[in-house]
Amino acid sequence: MNSTSQLLSELIAVGAKKTPNKIAFKSGEAQITYQELEFRSNQLANWLVENQVKKGERVGILIEKNAFTAYAIYGILKAGAVLVALDPSQPSERLNAIIADCSIKVVVSIPSHQRVIDQIDNQNFLVIGSNHGVSWENIFQLASANPLDLEIEQSDLAYILYTSGSTGEPKGIVHTHASGLAYARQSTLLYEVSEDDIIGNIASLHFDQSTFGYFSAMYAGCTTYIFNTSELVMLGSFCEAVRSNGVTILYSVPSLFISLIQGGFDLDFPSVRWIKYGGESFPAIKLNELLKKAPNANISNVYGPAEVNQCTYYTISEPIEPDKEIPIGQVWDNTSYLILNSEDQQVAPGEQGEFLVHSVTMMSGYWNNDSLNQKSFYTYRSEGKEVKYYRTGDFVYLNKNNELVFVGRMDRQVKISGYRIELGAIEQVLIQCPEVKDVAVFTCKSNGMRELCAAIVPKEKPLDNDSLRKRLLKLLPKTSIPKHFYEVQSLPHSVNGKVHYQKLEKQFSN
Repeated sequence: MNSTSQLLSELIAVGAKKTPNKIAFKSGEAQITYQELEFRSNQLANWLVENQVKKGERVGILIEKNAFTAYAIYGILKAGAVLVALDPSQPSERLNAIIADCSIKVVVSIPSHQRVIDQIDNQNFLVIGSNHGVSWENIFQLASANPLDLEIEQSDLAYILYTSGSTGEPKGIVHTHASGLAYARQSTLLYEVSEDDIIGNIASLHFDQSTFGYFSAMYAGCTTYIFNTSELVMLGSFCEAVRSNGVTILYSVPSLFISLIQGGFDLDFPSVRWIKYGGESFPAIKLNELLKKAPNANISNVYGPAEVNQCTYYTISEPIEPDKEIPIGQVWDNTSYLILNSEDQQVAPGEQGEFLVHSVTMMSGYWNNDSLNQKSFYTYRSEGKEVKYYRTGDFVYLNKNNELVFVGRMDRQVKISGYRIELGAIEQVLIQCPEVKDVAVFTCKSNGMRELCAAIVPKEKPLDNDSLRKRLLKLLPKTSIPKHFYEVQSLPHSVNGKVHYQKLEKQFSN
């Protein structure tokens, strides 16, 4: 375990010295040793500094699920710059907005993304890895591989992840070397990650779950296997990759595991000892199936917005009652929390309130957005001390076992005809209905009025709406029963694997 590093940029040097020939990153196409990663990332860092990239300046990474991502991450960090994750699948307008917001002058990419590079406004920045910019071969041939001697502080910015949030407007979540390294350390200790582990990296770099594979694995001195896009589409190939590469820890959103369950795949992987999931709720009925299909794996419900990386955990060791909420558990080390009502007063145990978190893994703030920063933090004063908490925007409560239970997003609570309705709670009821395979509950406008809707993937077609409505009358208040049921073949998902509610609202409004 890497206990000497004080910065994210130092993680690789320790591994290269201790186990130079150990594989740091591998994929179906390539593999990189710690020594090679140290050498190549030093070359990129030297090239960036020689080309006037100064400490604190933002450098974009436009690489999707490729071993070159590791070179880019650690080369940028070693140059004292701030990496900004860019998603190649996003529209050019969004990419242009992020590049402008961060004043990015250099974007690190690979030739296979040339089409994306051509579509964005690339006149004001230099591209590494494009057909018209600087090639990786040029850097690897000419740049020095000597370590740079730069004064990088723990409080210096390390990376920015952009998320659309509930508004659809990009917002940059800024993490420092201190918060990023704290996450790597705490997640490594919590899940007892060792040099012998092989972490399966499923998420792309722009999604915060990827930091487990890119940072925690390097802190532990183990290997990260990067699943490519085809392995995540062809789930048979995914299962084969898990087995042939001896993956020991998987971390993803629930939708991947649900797809594997519904596809009837054998999930009793001999090597997998942890299955971590997070990002959205996992219906109890589906989670119980995962427990049966993967009896040898520990399953952990991971909670934490990208703003805090992670802050709670709950290990599922036995089947969950279908009508019970799955706890998000307890906060991990170096973390405290508050549960506040609408007047910012602490609620009693068992009462719902907004979840506020203070942790060593917490972001420094949103990039270039003072107004959002003012709204997003709360200063708690007690016994002459002031502690800054992040407002998650999530409703939680403490159950009888003193475990935190997630209720829903504040922005997924709607008011229709004067009634407050929690959309996630309706989904939990619908997914338990025998005729429902998958479901998303949302609101849409019809003749200017906001109405409750449900997009349903049925187990058997066609869906009997009348029968379903009668069933729901016994399970839900009338005000919480969707007015419209839409039968769909599948639910739309964002690039992070979460249900794309905005797409559904746009599709079915009017």
